Amino acid sequence: MRLNNTLKTLITAGFILLIAGCSASEAAKQKAALYQFDELTEVTTIDNFRMDGWRTMDNRTVFVDSRPRETYLLVLNGVDSNLKFAQALLVSSRMGKVTVGFDSVATGENPKLRTQIKKIYRIESKEQEQQVRQKIESFSGKE
Repeated sequence: MRLNNTLKTLITAGFILLIAGCSASEAAKQKAALYQFDELTEVTTIDNFRMDGWRTMDNRTVFVDSRPRETYLLVLNGVDSNLKFAQALLVSSRMGKVTVGFDSVATGENPKLRTQIKKIYRIESKEQEQQVRQKIESFSGKE
């Protein structure tokens, strides 16, 4: 009888963990969908990268300027809580090339804490950047 109750408890606990895991996974999928920008051109690399400037939006996104009139939106694979208030930004690159899934972003305050780049979008104009900023602002306060 006691073994039967223990078995029921273990099965119940396993079921609760399974539901919690699915719920957390669903929440992560919903969060990732917010950072999908179908209206932008997605690229996998930035060639001849030389950062001329940057602007953070929230703890998952940053605009970087590379060469005159080239702006990209970097969407990170996770949260960097230092990003929004950073005084310095470090973007890794290999031989002048920044690559999705390979390179990362860190702040000057904590350069060892690197967050992998999940997506890169090319920004075509200041107006397009402003539209993306408004979209991110509409959901980034809900974290």
